Amino acid sequence: MLYSQSLENRVIEVRGDNFKSSKLISEFMPFIASVAQKRAGRFLEFGVDEELSIGLSAFKEAMDSYDIKRGKFLSFARLVINMRLIDFYRKQSKQRTFSMNSGNPSAAGFTDEDAGAIAQYEIDEEKEKRILEIIEYRAELEKWGINFEELAEISPSSESLREEYKEVARTIVRNNGILKTLLETKRLPLKEIEDIMWVHRKKLERGRIYIIAMVLAILNSLSYVDISRGDKR
Repeated sequence: MLYSQSLENRVIEVRGDNFKSSKLISEFMPFIASVAQKRAGRFLEFGVDEELSIGLSAFKEAMDSYDIKRGKFLSFARLVINMRLIDFYRKQSKQRTFSMNSGNPSAAGFTDEDAGAIAQYEIDEEKEKRILEIIEYRAELEKWGINFEELAEISPSSESLREEYKEVARTIVRNNGILKTLLETKRLPLKEIEDIMWVHRKKLERGRIYIIAMVLAILNSLSYVDISRGDKR
């Protein structure tokens, strides 16, 4: 069947309609299986393997939380599925560890291979969360007319200046009046900041984009994106 609209628009359109949502999920069951099987490293069967049930639930979660500014829906859905499966495997590993500590290692079935897999899951989880955080932060920056890629270029080379701008951002977040003005106008209230911080207006103007990016990072509780280096890790 051919559709005149993109998948991204279809996801938005079916939101809230259980019948249409279920139909769309059914169409993408092969995609869900592919992502889950790659994560599991083995063939999975619907109705048998829990990973696929988690994958279906995660795909629906992705549909419900998707914002078109995040880019391609399937890329976003893949991230959500992987994150939920990683959560599932970590929960399993904790249960196995509990069984071993309870004095029944054979029942736990915990092997060196399992330990290696769990370690890899944790590494992958950090990677997936960082990617998802970047996607969400990029979308937030776009609302302010800021390009994520330019952060590396506008980041001050001087560590002391970076720290000064960070302190300005933290002060803005702590000051409800200044923060409210910034969020409503999308402009730095330079005079108000000058009055409470004694930072020269010219310096604030030069660091305007960087300061706003830092404020958004603080408000969104970013833990994986390193704004000070433009996230060039």
